[in-house]
Amino acid sequence: MQLPDDLPTPADPRLRALLDVDLAMIDITDRLAERWNAHAAMHGVSGAQIKVLLSLRGDDAVPMSEVATRLDYDASNLTTLVERLRGRGFLERTEDPGDRRRKTLRLTPAGLKLRDAFWTSLTNSPSPMADLSDTDLSHLARLLGCGQPQ
Repeated sequence: MQLPDDLPTPADPRLRALLDVDLAMIDITDRLAERWNAHAAMHGVSGAQIKVLLSLRGDDAVPMSEVATRLDYDASNLTTLVERLRGRGFLERTEDPGDRRRKTLRLTPAGLKLRDAFWTSLTNSPSPMADLSDTDLSHLARLLGCGQPQ
């Protein structure tokens, strides 16, 4: 993130270092989001829509409330995404047989195909982190608590 040079910087060296790390993390987050959205666009959907598809297993019928919780989405925003995906034939939205007030979501065969194609294209292309050495990547993975890279 590029900030104007007239902003004050913290006097404390540790706070300056933390600010530098925070700004670098914001930059990486933006680059990761751009990559995510670009891959989604290559498949004709938005980044938010692909998150909905990725939240579902191929054989699940999941209540919409659970999907909203999984994604930390407001129910009204999820409804808009679901209706767009349903309209394109990627999702089925049905009544829960146990409670007709609840709606469940299920991937259609086209939705499963799209979800898997997106994931394959995303995971088989270089990440913005690709320039890290193996050692740096291992250190970063450890610091982030995500284990060792494969």
